[in-house]
Amino acid sequence: MKYRFDPQKFRIGMRTFKTGLSVFFVLLLFILFDWEGLQIGALTAVFSLREDLDRTVSFGFSRILGNSIGGLLALVFYFFNALFQQHILVTLILVPILTMLTIMFNVAFNNKSGIIGAVAALLIITLSIPTGQTFIYVISRVFETFCGV
Repeated sequence: MKYRFDPQKFRIGMRTFKTGLSVFFVLLLFILFDWEGLQIGALTAVFSLREDLDRTVSFGFSRILGNSIGGLLALVFYFFNALFQQHILVTLILVPILTMLTIMFNVAFNNKSGIIGAVAALLIITLSIPTGQTFIYVISRVFETFCGV
């Protein structure tokens, strides 16, 4: 496949405009409410947009289900990580297992289109929990993914 720049295709289409507008509203919402985690909400907004409203709404529901699964399994990681005092083996063993479980739950719920988002939510949350953070931190990260949807 050859990559060539086509100046005629370099334009702002409706989907590109909607994507930029969605990112703007997510950023505005986070700034107005002084929330952290802008990147999670903004990325989720970009991931959730589709060709038309029906597909966007359908994919939005898929993302909500996937993010719920990924978020709940991130909570499982949080509890085990706290129980074993943030030992590195918890991350090395549990994160791959939870990744597989995230995929398995999404497949079992017939939510194949939500797998990548669910795994992304799981990994972003589990791998970004600062030492000593509380349960509220994990819940906040899950909430941020919902804001983008």
